Amino acid sequence: MRRLLSGLVLSLGLLAGAAHADAAKLYFGAGFADGSVDVTDGTHKSLGTLSATVGVQLLDFIGVELEVGAASDQAGSILSDSMVGFQSAMLRLGYRWNRVGVYALGGYARLDVDQDYNDSDGGTALGLGINLFGNETTALNLHVLDFDDGAFTTTTIGFQHYFGGFR
Repeated sequence: MRRLLSGLVLSLGLLAGAAHADAAKLYFGAGFADGSVDVTDGTHKSLGTLSATVGVQLLDFIGVELEVGAASDQAGSILSDSMVGFQSAMLRLGYRWNRVGVYALGGYARLDVDQDYNDSDGGTALGLGINLFGNETTALNLHVLDFDDGAFTTTTIGFQHYFGGFR
């Protein structure tokens, strides 16, 4: 997992270096989510989720975003003994009006799901989100991600910080 994450961060750095300096905006974020995992008996199990995001806004409407997270049904074991872990690399398409930004995400995700739930190990990652900017650099972030056709879904509330501001 560390090797995958290191490779994703290195790729993101190369993309940021290749983009024009005025247009590229590096950002990071963190959030808490209510995750839902499909169980093999056809039911859903709700899990508390922590996630971290890093991305680069290449142009005003397009960017690349990487997200990692872990989920568990017990707050004390989210990071130490998670039941679901995920990593995703996604293309981000969006638009901003003043201090509100909306976006769509699409890409690939790797899932590490406890065998008691389902046997999904990766697939598509699709999502929608909104940023509500309180100032030029920091936004309240709300987004929903669906992994591998519903094998795992998160609804996240958190923040995103844009280095250099969103304009």
